[in-house]
Amino acid sequence: MEAVRLLQDAIRFQQELCDTPFGKELIPEASPVLWYGRPGPNQWLTIGTNPSRGEFLHRDGTPRTGQTQKFYWRETLSIEDYLENEEALQQTLERASAYFESGRATTSWFGKPGGAKLEALLNGMGRSFYDYPAAVIHVDFFKFATYEQMGKMRTGRDWMEHPTSIELLERTIAYINPSRIIVLGRDNCRAFSGFSRIGRLSAYPAITYEIGRHESGIPMICLHIKPSEVFVGLGNGRDSNGLHYGSYAKRKHLLKIGQAIETIMDDWLADGHA
Repeated sequence: MEAVRLLQDAIRFQQELCDTPFGKELIPEASPVLWYGRPGPNQWLTIGTNPSRGEFLHRDGTPRTGQTQKFYWRETLSIEDYLENEEALQQTLERASAYFESGRATTSWFGKPGGAKLEALLNGMGRSFYDYPAAVIHVDFFKFATYEQMGKMRTGRDWMEHPTSIELLERTIAYINPSRIIVLGRDNCRAFSGFSRIGRLSAYPAITYEIGRHESGIPMICLHIKPSEVFVGLGNGRDSNGLHYGSYAKRKHLLKIGQAIETIMDDWLADGHA
């Protein structure tokens, strides 16, 4: 089964990383996160950076267990045993697949049903993480949880773009075979080739987008912002239309942003790029 092979290869890479100076940044007992949501047909795929520590740990640093557990936690199982333990591998895949179905999603990042964050932007585009069967599935560029944010680590980007990390990401994309890819964050976008058009939203000029195709031919859009992080970096000012940047994070504006992006994408596809 390709999903199991993909997971095993991710575990092997995690083991390699633990033997490097970067290894101290990883949460060692945390399983690799292949995806958030259940893979299915005709899905959209959003791509973020990497799993946050909050997916595995409480604020006090203790592991999430019982009703609060989101992903598989290796506990005392060695890496070698984990690789060959079919039950553990299947539990890892099922926990990742049930992420939104289980009601354990991190809503402070993804957003609640009918709420703001990334979910609101997707709602504006006519999709939702909380549809069943899943209309959108999320993956991260780097499949391993770290104690600190990747952007705050000097070598974080180097490890994200390590050939093995890129290979795991591309194999994940191929496995899910989405009908559209949405890349979140300017730095993540730079790691992909295939974008052929760049622009800004007229009503929300602080938002830059790029459109193109993934090397597999899948339509792909890149946003130089991450809606779930309240547009970090825009500051406390106003855009050229006079709208306060803080307003960008409100659901009503995220819906309009999503609608505008969807219209641009539809026009681009209708203009001979389909």
